[in-house]
Amino acid sequence: MKAKVVLIIVLLLGMYNPISAQQNIDKMNYQSLIPNMGVKSVNETVKFYTEMLGFKLLVGLPESGEYIFAIINAGNVNLMFQQMDNLQEEYPDLKNRNEKAVFTFYVKLQNKNTLYEKIRNSDFLVKEMHTTSYGAEEFAISDNNGFILTITEDVESKTQIKNYDNFFLPVDDYEKCKQFYSETLGLKMKFEFAAQGMAAFCVGDEEPAIILKDKKKFPNAKPTIWIEVSDVRELYNEMNGKGVTFVTEPFKIRTGWAIEFTDPSGNTLGFTDYLQ
Repeated sequence: MKAKVVLIIVLLLGMYNPISAQQNIDKMNYQSLIPNMGVKSVNETVKFYTEMLGFKLLVGLPESGEYIFAIINAGNVNLMFQQMDNLQEEYPDLKNRNEKAVFTFYVKLQNKNTLYEKIRNSDFLVKEMHTTSYGAEEFAISDNNGFILTITEDVESKTQIKNYDNFFLPVDDYEKCKQFYSETLGLKMKFEFAAQGMAAFCVGDEEPAIILKDKKKFPNAKPTIWIEVSDVRELYNEMNGKGVTFVTEPFKIRTGWAIEFTDPSGNTLGFTDYLQ
């Protein structure tokens, strides 16, 4: 009998291919996760989340009277609520179950201070606004069922620099260089300000362009890389005391503001924004 059991186990193990099993797991793609919470009153819960937290009701069943089930939404967040009796009927294992686990919700909310001001003097606030050891500013509330929601917010990066803007090249023979870039290199002209002695050429589908500057119009022009930033004047004020050698002060251009400066090796760089 023992030999037969061993033989069966060996055969079963032979049928199991861990590599194949892992490949099947790798094919799985989780599409979403929506908490479905059992509550005493779906109506009261929907009222709390819509009136206090700004959610919207997507689905309420039945459509009239006391809800048994509801889905609410705000931004990219969906929550489901189900009448506790109905949920226990659907999953009998939940009946008379001792509390085996406790969970809270960690919510990222843009403009969280607006909610904090609304709720700070109510009984729903369970933890005041504070800064955590990991640098997040957050507060916590309790909903009408006692679920704890910790509210925080992603802080936008303070980095000003966004992307390359344009590449400027001074040219001795404006017309000859225009012909070289358009006919020899086959680049498409993006724009030309002939009176100012400037012509821009596209490089593939990229937004930054190569811009030729006629040295007859710009006798002091040097090869220059311009970089797009959020706010030229604000960045100028920040960098002015850091030993940066500015070639110009912020000046107005057609699309916004710009400034030029040099690096320690004398290379010329520029910042530009699109603030009118």
